[in-house]
Amino acid sequence: MLARKPGFAAGLSFLYGLPAMATQNPEAWVAEIFCSVQGEAPLVGARQVFVRLAGCHRRCRFCDTPAALVTRPPTWSLEIEPGRNRREKNPVSAIRLADILSGLAGGPFHSIAFTGGEPLLQADFLRAALPRLRRAGWRIYLETSGDRWRELRQILPQLDFIAMDIKLPSVTGQAATWQAHRKFLELATTTQAETFVKIVVGRATNEAELRRAARLVASVASQTPVTLQPATPHAGINAPTAQQLWRWQALMLAAGLRDVRVIPQVHVLMGQR
Repeated sequence: MLARKPGFAAGLSFLYGLPAMATQNPEAWVAEIFCSVQGEAPLVGARQVFVRLAGCHRRCRFCDTPAALVTRPPTWSLEIEPGRNRREKNPVSAIRLADILSGLAGGPFHSIAFTGGEPLLQADFLRAALPRLRRAGWRIYLETSGDRWRELRQILPQLDFIAMDIKLPSVTGQAATWQAHRKFLELATTTQAETFVKIVVGRATNEAELRRAARLVASVASQTPVTLQPATPHAGINAPTAQQLWRWQALMLAAGLRDVRVIPQVHVLMGQR
């Protein structure tokens, strides 16, 4: 990953019309916080603290975290040691989150992964919380549906890794958001945050949609790593065949992409969350 230059965050704050440091203490609705290994995309195997924020504007057919779709759960689960959970009350302030995670800073963790649901639905909270976490020494990994580009703009200077989805309608069962994905990727690639794209594919994937996704990434930033993630069989969704995956990987490379990998949900294979 490229090193950040001194004043980089402040420069981006000026560029996007943001203050250099958040001063408020907003609250967020949390689904759970736990420690595990990253099971998707290029950083698979890295140990992370996962902060799963509650609520999502999507209803993807392959969603494997339906509990996170609840917008305002009254409580949430905290697990900072395997097998030791306790319930905490919602909502959680930015200062409270920093306090919870401060004792883990400097430990054997690669980064904090903010996931969901869709974490960018609570961008005001992230805008206040992330600077505190970065000052404590944390690197920040954002996992997102890749279509909330306006909200991304609010926190972009604080991100080290951006894992964005491109959602294929034939797999999600929802309408396409091609223009939003394009704007999101264009914005993400203006920063030094390491950005990569994940595309969930199933046996019923429409190949024309996959070609369009490949052209989109190639036209914005062809060096962006792309992961084809075979859908984990769930709720009637079938994984693609080996022949499909071979063909689709070749298709995307032929579109001008430089790095296309096939990576399943490895944490599922290991029995991890």
